[in-house]
Formats: sequence, structure tokens, C-alpha cells
Amino acid sequence: MAVTVGLVAQLIEKIAPKSWAEEWDNVGLLVGSGSKTIERILITLDGTLEVVEEAKAFDAQLIVAHHPVIFRPLKNLRADNAAAQVPLRLLQHEIGYYAAHTNLDQSVVSPSRVLGELIGLEKMEPLERVYDVNPSRNSEERGYGVSGYLTRPEKLGVLWQNFLDKLKESGVYSQAYELTGVRLAGSLEREVRKVAIVNGSGGRFVPKALFKGADLLITGDVDHHAVLDALEGGMAVGDLGHFLSEAPMLRSIYDYLSSEKSLQGIEIQVSSVNRSPWL
Repeated sequence: MAVTVGLVAQLIEKIAPKSWAEEWDNVGLLVGSGSKTIERILITLDGTLEVVEEAKAFDAQLIVAHHPVIFRPLKNLRADNAAAQVPLRLLQHEIGYYAAHTNLDQSVVSPSRVLGELIGLEKMEPLERVYDVNPSRNSEERGYGVSGYLTRPEKLGVLWQNFLDKLKESGVYSQAYELTGVRLAGSLEREVRKVAIVNGSGGRFVPKALFKGADLLITGDVDHHAVLDALEGGMAVGDLGHFLSEAPMLRSIYDYLSSEKSLQGIEIQVSSVNRSPWL
């Protein structure tokens, strides 16, 4: 049974409307045709050349990704333009590319929520609430990241180690990943009760997490000065790296699309070659 790319787009936009994306973002169908019929979908965070070749080997006609493959303006599609290589290869293999980025970060399949549930947060709410331009939709509780409370205070060192142990268990990520580059800043003996989590690059959320009274912020790609600001404000920081902080989304998207009746019979696979670039 085949379905159209447009149907898959509609299903994703049902939980992550394109209107939710930031103005600077580039989401939706970036390569291909919405009317093309497909039988196989490959899910990935990043659209790399390796992922495109994996899609070709899987005979996938559509890649559903988190990060846009066309982000900065492309001035040409020449063979010697490094930025054009992935779009060119997609066109060559006739593989569509659909990206859901900042809109998906605010959705029910956000990895921030997955990680919040994993660490055992209660009373979860968006760390940074986002309001829709349409007032009728503002009843929907959406936004970036989550904040919540542990059932009881725990020492930072114990909490962090238990959290990492859970990340290694099956069911969180779509496959086993090395916890490469994971870092923690803060006193291991301090007690943690309120936790904020932001998937992806979360350095800019340090002031918001401090304002919310978080004892710990878990995110990725936090720079030196943001960590210093957090520590001076009395908040510890756990840095999973960009990839690991977002990889739970792959399983979430897989589960969501696989559960849709209209996609029964469509083969869906999560990329096995897309991993953290860090050694």
C-alpha cells in the first residue's frame, strides 16, 4: 500500500503545525513533491550524505528529519558547492525530504518531555511558553523545554548517574548510542528538586531556568559563559550534547507514525548511520 508525501506531511503537522516554527526556521517539504507516492520512510535527526545513501539502500522515497537540509540560502546547486551536495543527491535519487524543527520542539513528541518523564518529573510544564497568533489555540500548553519537580530532593551526583544509567536502557533511544561528550557542572552534593530540560542548543535558556527556580538544567551545546552564569545563579548544568539531547525524538516520531492507521503497510525505519559527530 502506498501513500502520498502530502499525507505524511499532514500527519506530522497535526501535532506540529508549520505555523509554530520560528520565522528564521525552514520546515516542511524541502525537496520533492507532495503528490509523490511512497512506501518507505527513513527517520533521522540530520540529513547527511550518509543518511541519503542509507535511504537509497532502504529504497525509501521520503526522509523525515528534524534538522532542515536547506537552512542558509543556497546560491547555487553546483557540484563543487559543499552545501548543495545533499539536495543534489536527494534529487538524483528522487528522495523527498521533510523537516520538522522548531515546530516539533514544541510538540507532544518533544524529547524534552521524553527526558522529563525519564528522570521522573512531576507537574511538568513548558519552560518557555509560546503563544499562538490565533487566540483560540492558546489553550494548548506548548512551548520550548519543560520544567518540573522530582518526587523528592536528590543529590546532584546520584541523580545524574541514575539518569545516565536510564539513558543506556532500551526504549529511550531508537538504538544504543555512546554517551559521548556528556558533561556536568555543579556540586555533586547539592540537592536537586526542580529540573529544567531543553533539547538541542539550550544555552539561551539559562536565564529562563534560573528565573523559574530550577536547581538543574539539562540541555545540549552550553557554552562556557552560560555555564558560569548558571553556577553563579546557583543552578547546576548537565550537557548531553546536541545529538543525545534530541535523539529520543526519533523513537517518538517512529511510534507516532507507526500508530497511524493511514500508514499501515508503510515501512518506517530509523537511521542507523546518523549519530553524534563527536568521537
